[in-house]
Amino acid sequence: MRVVLSFIGLTMALITAPGSRAQSQQTPARLTFEVASVKPMGPVAGGFSGGMNGCDGSFPKVEGNRFVVTTTPFALITWAYGYNKVWGCAFTSSGDLITGGPPWVRSERFEIQALVPEGATTYTLDEFMKGDAPELEKMLQSLLADRFKLVVRHVTKEVPGYALVPGKGGPKLKTSAADDQPQMGVRRQTDASGQIANKMVGRKMEMRDLAFLLVMTTHRPVIDRTGLTGQFNFDLDFAPFDSNAAADSSAPSLFTAIQEQLGLRLDTTKAPLDGLVIERAERPSEN
Repeated sequence: MRVVLSFIGLTMALITAPGSRAQSQQTPARLTFEVASVKPMGPVAGGFSGGMNGCDGSFPKVEGNRFVVTTTPFALITWAYGYNKVWGCAFTSSGDLITGGPPWVRSERFEIQALVPEGATTYTLDEFMKGDAPELEKMLQSLLADRFKLVVRHVTKEVPGYALVPGKGGPKLKTSAADDQPQMGVRRQTDASGQIANKMVGRKMEMRDLAFLLVMTTHRPVIDRTGLTGQFNFDLDFAPFDSNAAADSSAPSLFTAIQEQLGLRLDTTKAPLDGLVIERAERPSEN
């Protein structure tokens, strides 16, 4: 299965190979990689995040028992502690859900090459990026603690956000067909008259995927309270969320578009979120 994720100025292809998963017979108290190499690669120089603070680097590779990536310790922390499940690295950074630690945690890249031990659960890249790889997350936590001497403290933060709920008249979403190919993304487009608009596309997506796209667009947490299950197709055309570009658009606002085109609504709310404070981190020695 091929899942295409595209955002403004960004396209990512997630390849999910069919096959059975090797299940671990016994989960150890502390999960670690069989072997892991950590190599300093210097300051960040752009990457998949589009320059968001702390999220720069290459896209990870999760292939069988291999995990390979070149990125910042900050991005590794977001993956290790499950922030990619809903918020993603960019929102985690802009929303200050992870604070503290020395500046190099966000500004320096390291190449990580690691092997999952035999008998442990193996995951696809799609599962890892959706936060559905708990054993791999635990291994990353151990790597950060062992090699970067990372110490974090959990805190609860209440931040302004949105609740995604059914609108007046009910949802207008189309149920996906069995042969639809998964796709999700947001792109900016300009018509012949110079009018700018954003287009959000979802194919064979769950409501949590729509909530994730809205997080990436609004840079605020979005809680799914639609009660809708299953997979849907949707298209949403709306004015750019940033005010400068919105002035050059005749498209409806995001809030109006969601109601008129999807039959849903975004209500303002307060969201209690789990945050982390980095209390200690040390540069690792090269292998």
